[in-house]
Amino acid sequence: MRSLIRTLLLWVALTLLVRQSNAQTFSKLKTSSVFPVAHLDTDKIQTWILPSFHINGKSAKAHTQGLLVHQNGFFVTARRDDINPRRSLLLWLSCNTSGQKENYNVSKKTWTKIWDITPTSQPETWSGMLDHPGGFDSDGQNLWIPISQSRRNGKTMVRKFSICSLIEKGDATPTESITINDHIGAIAVSHGPKRLFGANWDTFLIYEFSVDGQPMQHYERNSFIRNFPNWSIAVQDWKVHEEFLIVSGLDKSSKLQAGRSRSLIQLINFKTLQIIAELRLPRRHESGSFTREGMAVFGEHIWLLPDDLGEENKLYRFALNELLKVGRESSRVKN
Repeated sequence: MRSLIRTLLLWVALTLLVRQSNAQTFSKLKTSSVFPVAHLDTDKIQTWILPSFHINGKSAKAHTQGLLVHQNGFFVTARRDDINPRRSLLLWLSCNTSGQKENYNVSKKTWTKIWDITPTSQPETWSGMLDHPGGFDSDGQNLWIPISQSRRNGKTMVRKFSICSLIEKGDATPTESITINDHIGAIAVSHGPKRLFGANWDTFLIYEFSVDGQPMQHYERNSFIRNFPNWSIAVQDWKVHEEFLIVSGLDKSSKLQAGRSRSLIQLINFKTLQIIAELRLPRRHESGSFTREGMAVFGEHIWLLPDDLGEENKLYRFALNELLKVGRESSRVKN
């Protein structure tokens, strides 16, 4: 009898174990990605050498935030950290951005222009300096730059700057301002329809605004991407490119395998809000992740500015097609 009872108990235990295993497998299948993922080889990344960061002829330091590559050069947002109070900066380097050489030196000793864009006024109910300019984008004629307080759940002013005025007149007077009661770390601009998409600190919330500042919608992170509810990227910088939203950021998933790079760039269908492809970038042994801060899309390349500004500054780029072909090859397989 005891032998029979042991056998029955063993059978029940095995049955429960199998059911639990099947349930876990089914759960993983339901939450697994339905988009292709590829890895970028280090030898496909080119390096550009940027000027040292000096203000009034003296060495300075600033925490890089956003990058935009334009036909007239590079725009960078950064928070100056070597003074108190800290300041929001916009930098411009006039140069030829179409050079094809690896380790390309722009042969400029200094940045063409550095503007202090720290807002001089803000709503009376706000407390704290707006010293954190974030990732930003362009509508073709203007830069849309979020300038926030340097804390989670801080406040933000999204300001519009005319590119023509910046380049031709050196004038960084904002033409419009939108106030948001959250820390917005990155702005992407859609041309049609004209919309602003803002990602807050660590991208727990995504905001959609019209260009006149009217709130349209907001999304929680797990509802923004329709084909991947476990979306856990902390957006550092993102841009609307044609019909795509190209997102650069850090994988914040708790299930990331040990030793795997957190740097990733995703290609998202702007209309359906579905991930089409993901590109994982290699680890940087010397100073962290490639997708830590600024990212831009220009001239068939994706550009990255991951490090703070100081005496030595490097910009990286690789072919945009490295990301696009991941989605195309997946489509061929399905068809």
